Amino acid sequence: MKVFKNKKIYTYKETFRTAVCFFNGLRFIKQAKKAKVINKAFVERIMLGVTEVNGCTLCSYQHTGVALKAGLSREEIRALLDGELQSVNENEIIGVLFGKHVADQRGLFDKEAYDRMVKEYGEERALGVLGAVRIIMFTNIIGIMGGILFDTITFKNRKPSLFVHELVRLPLLVMMMPLALLTFIGLQFLSIERLNLGYKA
Repeated sequence: MKVFKNKKIYTYKETFRTAVCFFNGLRFIKQAKKAKVINKAFVERIMLGVTEVNGCTLCSYQHTGVALKAGLSREEIRALLDGELQSVNENEIIGVLFGKHVADQRGLFDKEAYDRMVKEYGEERALGVLGAVRIIMFTNIIGIMGGILFDTITFKNRKPSLFVHELVRLPLLVMMMPLALLTFIGLQFLSIERLNLGYKA
C-alpha cells in the first residue's frame, strides 16, 4: 500500500462543493457506462491518478485491489501512485491528466482543459471521465478524514489541529449530504453549465 506523507486537507466549503459534484459524477459515469464509452480499467487509472494527487492512503489501498481486478498490472498501479504516467495508454492519457488537474485545483478545473478532452473523446466519454473524477474526489476526502482520525487514535498523527479539523468535519459531512443532494437537484433546473460541470468562472 502506498503511504502518502502529503495529504490534501480540504476546507468545509470545498467539501460541500465536492459533495454536490459527487452526485453529478454518479449521473455522468452511469451514462458513460451505459453508452459503453468508458471501461473499468480506464476509470481505475483516472481514480489512481487523482488519489496520488490528493494523497489518500486508504483509497490507494482500496483501488489497488479494484484496479488489479480490472486488469492493471502491479507495476502500472505502483507507477500511477508514484505519479508516473509512462504506462498509461495513449488514448487514455488525456483523461488521467485531466483528473490530476482537477485534484490539483482542489475540485475545480479550467474550461479549456475540459474542452480539449471533449475534442479528443467526444462529450459522452468526457463526461464519463469527469464523473469518475468527481466520485474519487469525494471518496478521497472521506478517506483522508478517516485516515487522520485513525492515525490520531494510533498515535501516528502528531498534528492535533488536523484531528480537530476532521473531527468537526465528520458530523458536518453527514449533515451536509442532504443539502448537497438538494443543491444538485436545484442545479439541474438551472441548467448552468459552469455550475453543473464545476469549472472555474
